[in-house]
Amino acid sequence: MTVHGRSAFVIGGTGQIGRATAARLTAAGYAVTLGHRRVRPDAAELDGVVSVQIDRADTEALLNALDGHDLVLDTVAFTPHHGAQLAQLAGRVGSLVVISTGAVYKAPGLPVPIPETWPTVERDTHDYPAGKAALERYLLATPGLPVSILRTGVLHGPYGKSLDHWSFIKRALDRRPYVVLAQDGRSRFPTTAVANVAELIYLCAQHPAARVLNIADDPLTVAEIGARIFAVMGHEAEIVTFAGPSRPDGLGFNPWNVPEQIVFSLDRARAELGYRPAVSYDDALRQDIEWAARAVSEAEAGGGGWQDVFPDLIVRHGPDVWFPYAAEDAYVAGA
Repeated sequence: MTVHGRSAFVIGGTGQIGRATAARLTAAGYAVTLGHRRVRPDAAELDGVVSVQIDRADTEALLNALDGHDLVLDTVAFTPHHGAQLAQLAGRVGSLVVISTGAVYKAPGLPVPIPETWPTVERDTHDYPAGKAALERYLLATPGLPVSILRTGVLHGPYGKSLDHWSFIKRALDRRPYVVLAQDGRSRFPTTAVANVAELIYLCAQHPAARVLNIADDPLTVAEIGARIFAVMGHEAEIVTFAGPSRPDGLGFNPWNVPEQIVFSLDRARAELGYRPAVSYDDALRQDIEWAARAVSEAEAGGGGWQDVFPDLIVRHGPDVWFPYAAEDAYVAGA
């Protein structure tokens, strides 16, 4: 469907979700404005959009910028304060979509799959899941606010500061003959392609309502993710596994290691909005690989490396666990 004469404003517009959504919306005929905190020369790379600098701490200026749009997407709302800002859009915008996270679900003891009705965390700490959960509650309690809250898994796609799939992509680029995975390679933790987030945002814009929706890829195990990446890259590698957690030297580490299976139900998005993936998992991987290989190559040409392209991987897990090739070689040799 193509819609003409509609407008959208994206808060945090030059991040990976903002870019993917801008592409989806402009293809559908929307006039798209991207809002961001600092001057971003790279925003000019996005065809058919307007880029503006805006400080969301200035609530009055923010609301004036958002007023009257058919769709407002907020990719960077994290706290109840942000919820209080957005709540003032009731009756002033056609549809509001806010990006949340599956980390809000209360664990352990998660069902498989997890429906949107599962309880969320409630605590006074200021950590990321608690802040997102409090934001959600504030928005959903606001009368007349057509807010769709999307709970994503670990995002992947071009222009991100974190790409968990790099754990396998780099091994293929390095022509490694094997990868060693802990927990028998059976861990499942949801991943979400940003192109499919953009598709669901588009559907929410067409059908405004107050709702919560999960959005994730196929629920693959970590070993299956590795096998798919190697296949897409035409790389033959053995996936070696062992029981138990990863070791202090990084052997067996992968960013999807979790103590219980985590799988999102997508039944609500399918039933309410007719959601279908805009890109297959393999095609999303191809986009990841093409962009990541190019970005890392450019960083290396400038004297840097993959750590400069994906700094959030280091923040989350440290620099030493990602590619313990010597430990892998010793383990496989002794097996």
